[in-house]
Amino acid sequence: MEVCDGCSGINGRPVDVQRQEHLTLIGVAECNGTLVLEHYRCDKCRAVIARQFTGDSDERIWSVIETAH
Repeated sequence: MEVCDGCSGINGRPVDVQRQEHLTLIGVAECNGTLVLEHYRCDKCRAVIARQFTGDSDERIWSVIETAH
């Protein structure tokens, strides 16, 4: 299954781009009290999207990591 327009539009964008309304936070990861990763599920296409806050600037992006089957 393909991702919706909202998910494809945010995929690869910097983390400072605000999340879309149709994304529900499903998990967070912290390291030594610092937020490093958030996982969201899209209410429209059911894709799982990660928002990574650490690493080089090209790694601090939104990424579609799983699509619904």
